[in-house]
Amino acid sequence: MKKIFVIRHGETDSNKEGRYLGRTDESLNAIGISQAKKLAEKTSNLDIEIIYCSPLKRATETTEFIKTNHACEVVIDKHFIERSVGIYEGLTKEEAKNKYPDLYAKNITRIFNDAPPNGETINEVIKRVFAALNEIKNQNDFSNILISTHGFIAKVINKYFNPQISEQDFFDFSLTNAEVKTYKSDD
Repeated sequence: MKKIFVIRHGETDSNKEGRYLGRTDESLNAIGISQAKKLAEKTSNLDIEIIYCSPLKRATETTEFIKTNHACEVVIDKHFIERSVGIYEGLTKEEAKNKYPDLYAKNITRIFNDAPPNGETINEVIKRVFAALNEIKNQNDFSNILISTHGFIAKVINKYFNPQISEQDFFDFSLTNAEVKTYKSDD
């Protein structure tokens, strides 16, 4: 049985300000560094054999703290990069509503086959994340795997392990900054 531990990076200034961060490559803030250190302590008793990590700084910085307690390889994997929200990146919800009222009224970030201009659809994100998870499950000899990623990607991973969840449950699922969620797989 494989255990897959999914973590979300520590806090950034944009997280604190409620901004769409997406692919913006932002470092952890002071709170995020503290959260990452606590997460490293919390995960120190896990027998992690390999870590897959998003290439964005906030994920790699969080992973560096975790890695200090585990003698394992870290694989930077672009499949676990955060969803691109295109023209919404860097904006708060209020700013997006004011700047792009028609898109915002359409609730564009919650439509599976649509996205803000220059962004990824939810279905595109699902396709890339599911492909990576299938590869990890099927081609990996490790039993304890950690994935260091982002909030939206955590929703997609949760859907992978719980395919029956409703659309509402998909959006309601949340992994807070520096939180860990464990999944088990018989594959």
